Amino acid sequence: MAEPLDPTKSTLSDVTLDTSQLFYSRTDKRGIIKAGNSVFQRISGFDWAQLLDAPHRIVRNYDTPRAVFRVVWALIEANSVAAAYIRNKTAEGRGYWVLAMILPTADGYLSIRIKPTSPLFAQIKEMYRSISAAEQGESLDVEESEARLLGQIDALGYPSYEAFQIAALMDEFRARSATLSPKLKGFFTDIDRIKKGLQAIKSAQVDLMAAVESLRDLPTNMRIVASRLEPSGGPLSAMSDIYNSTSAVLFQEITDFALGQTSISKRMDEAFEKACFFKVATLLVEETMATTAQDDLLEHGVDPSVEMTLLGNVLAQYTAIERESLQIAERLAQDLNRAAYDLRRSMLGLDTIRVMGLVESGRLGSEGSRIGATMEQIGGCHSAIIALLQSIKDNAAIVNAGVAGLRMHFQKRGALAAG
Repeated sequence: MAEPLDPTKSTLSDVTLDTSQLFYSRTDKRGIIKAGNSVFQRISGFDWAQLLDAPHRIVRNYDTPRAVFRVVWALIEANSVAAAYIRNKTAEGRGYWVLAMILPTADGYLSIRIKPTSPLFAQIKEMYRSISAAEQGESLDVEESEARLLGQIDALGYPSYEAFQIAALMDEFRARSATLSPKLKGFFTDIDRIKKGLQAIKSAQVDLMAAVESLRDLPTNMRIVASRLEPSGGPLSAMSDIYNSTSAVLFQEITDFALGQTSISKRMDEAFEKACFFKVATLLVEETMATTAQDDLLEHGVDPSVEMTLLGNVLAQYTAIERESLQIAERLAQDLNRAAYDLRRSMLGLDTIRVMGLVESGRLGSEGSRIGATMEQIGGCHSAIIALLQSIKDNAAIVNAGVAGLRMHFQKRGALAAG
């Protein structure tokens, strides 16, 4: 059954948020508010007495589709971090948008929220509007709403909600940092360098598979022609057999390298995105700790020492995850470089077999020109594949350098913070 329309929907203007404002609230496992910062209380318009021990949905605005909360709860109940655009409401019914990051803790959930300003946010507002209207006007149930939400996210180019939330958090953090944290420019420079390298690798892999596909039938043709030009077991036939068996194995290795479920570049991409996501999470937790240390919470019934201890534990937990993800990404970038080098070397070895066959065909005079033409075609494909593997290797080196730079950037930043 559809939930009733939000009775606080009104013609009141939205709350004007400042980019520097950071909302923080903490709930237990049931979503009951246990603490928060003064920004959360002030913007909400509720007294602390109304907020503490109240369900967090007290600030919910029905312009946020139920499907969003369903997806978020599924993630955090699985002990995963979630991020979502959410439209909240004040005590008097005024609305305000946030990008919320929800982190599971030992006793509940920690929510850190910032003002969204990225171009992606404009697209999401319109999407939410249409889905929320369907939920309320068409009695769209939550399962159908979730399917619609994920379908529209996929149409935007994000194959899963997890991929979308990473992009959303990174885009909003980048937009916010451009104004508030110019020192993070190096962080985004490294990220952009890595992303550019990964995109170049993806593009090269598409071309690589096209080149391999154009080559697939040629070895068979070479073998057929060889069998017609000389007796069974002749040198051309023997070389054709060697080429066929060697190329079949190598082409499968290239296919696995570019497209397989265990593709190094795919795993590298996933590890890098995860590392960036958790790095932003830790930066926001750090900022929350800094603002909480200056917040006068005790007079409102919130023990600041408890909050600082909890935030410190959360920071340690997610810093460890971020560092591990970055180490995995760096190792995979190195593996990607080596794999591209090894495949290129194998292709050069395969081309040596082709060249030997081409020499042998020349001994057959005009008859050998028939198989020679096929070998020249194979040579063109070889050159394309070798060049593409070199391009992948070169871009893998760029990615590797970018990941190493990202690690060094934050090692230095962490050392400065510790000092």
